[in-house]
Amino acid sequence: MLLRLVCVVVLVISNVAAKDDIDRLLDTVEGFIYGIDSKVVELDDDTFKKEMVNYPTAFVEFVAPWCPHCKRLTPDFERAAKVVHTNDIPVTFVKVNCDGPGYHTCHDANADIYPTLKLYRSGVEERRYYGERTPKDLVRYVLNMLGDHAKLISTEEELNKFTVSDPQYMFVGAFAEDTPLKKEFLKQAEALREFNKFAIVTDPGLLQTLGQTNGVVGFQPEFLRSKWEAPTKAFTGDPFNLNDFIQSAKVDLVGIITRKNAKDFEVARPLLITTFDIDFEVNRKHTNYVRNRLLKLAAEYAPRVSFCMGNLNMTRYYAPDDRYNDTGVLMTVISEEGWEYTVPKELEFTYDNAKKVVEDVLAGNIEAKPYKTEEPPVQKKRVKRVVSTTFHDIVLDETKHSLIEFYSPYCGHCKALIPIYNELASRARNDPNIVIAKMDATANSVPRPFESRGFPTIYLVPKGKSVRPIKFEGSRTIEGFIEFMQENTKEELVFVEPEEKYLKKDQPKQDEEEEGNTGTCSGDGGTGQCSAGKQEL
Repeated sequence: MLLRLVCVVVLVISNVAAKDDIDRLLDTVEGFIYGIDSKVVELDDDTFKKEMVNYPTAFVEFVAPWCPHCKRLTPDFERAAKVVHTNDIPVTFVKVNCDGPGYHTCHDANADIYPTLKLYRSGVEERRYYGERTPKDLVRYVLNMLGDHAKLISTEEELNKFTVSDPQYMFVGAFAEDTPLKKEFLKQAEALREFNKFAIVTDPGLLQTLGQTNGVVGFQPEFLRSKWEAPTKAFTGDPFNLNDFIQSAKVDLVGIITRKNAKDFEVARPLLITTFDIDFEVNRKHTNYVRNRLLKLAAEYAPRVSFCMGNLNMTRYYAPDDRYNDTGVLMTVISEEGWEYTVPKELEFTYDNAKKVVEDVLAGNIEAKPYKTEEPPVQKKRVKRVVSTTFHDIVLDETKHSLIEFYSPYCGHCKALIPIYNELASRARNDPNIVIAKMDATANSVPRPFESRGFPTIYLVPKGKSVRPIKFEGSRTIEGFIEFMQENTKEELVFVEPEEKYLKKDQPKQDEEEEGNTGTCSGDGGTGQCSAGKQEL
């Protein structure tokens, strides 16, 4: 099959940039010793609700003592808490033992995957944290969540400082008056503040500097700027498409991929991933040597090919740890369908070799396959059963709005969802543009950019080409699903009354699988999680 897009990800073994403000904050607790003078507040079922209202901003870890990922997180969480306390940052770090005195608190918070990290405001849950769990990432996250989600900039000096202040993309909203785009920009700034910095400009002189009176300008991180592409990208279109602009603007010709932004790059598939030692300070010469060659390739193959660079933790994310070659660079392909193929380590990274890999991918000479898959089933019901080999054709059909559930046959929450999900499919039966599907993620590989860290995990894939899947995190009710799908699609979806059999409350659950219950763990220490299996409450 002809593979039409390629993204090259270069995974690297050291720091991306020089010591920043977060590093300097971490230096304030250089002599930190885990377990001594902890600044993490431990709460349980009796104290959680009563105490949490006293904390304007609280960062909570829900953990189980038997979970290895929780054990890795605990000292890093304590160190981050010590940094925050030492530097008078107004955030309280809280710990809840889900397999002990905090059991019911965890259940109420839907924290059945360990560890679960959530941000609370005065006792009210605001959002869940999915990022890296190093002390630096945890501190950066809570700092991003403080203050205004879009900083008001009034002078050219402030604007210049803001647009070179962060290793990630920065976005400036330029508005001469209140408009629907301004409203949407503030909404997106609130939703995405943990990933990027946002500012707003209304001063006439600064609007003239930006060349916008009703638009959004994205600024590329300063250390990535080159002659190959413009350092800014502007958006003045339909407010509904602003989120897509923000996500896609971060994908440079040769950007830096992290766990946080991986999905932004993975949407542009097939993907060629390369790993090497990125360091724009200590290892600047080698870093620029690799990046310049990738930029040259990108100039030739974009937009069919996307290129990016990543760090050591991304090596383990995409490829086996031991597959390095003498150049310290490793290449991995992610196919259009989302499957991975690691280029043999004997192939050293050179411009010519990287170009040959790209040509082979485009010519269909490199075949990436799922690690595991079931036989395609006969479709007998309104909920389509998907396996790895049929996922692309069914779920990623560009003419359909697809809702896909990744489930485990041993998961109690998945079993409880069966009648609701079946009714949803029945209600959508008159709209030919809607697909309601499910896949057993224990028997099939999950393609990128999807991931399933716990069950059930549900995504919406709106109609269109190269769209980003949207993770469902609302109430798993008929009303919750319909509202979620309607909010994230531009056209009016058709839902009707369910067929009579779905109104029978005493009907046995369809498709129910044999019951099982075990706690399991997956992933690495960076973002790995453990599941408690079915909880009887």
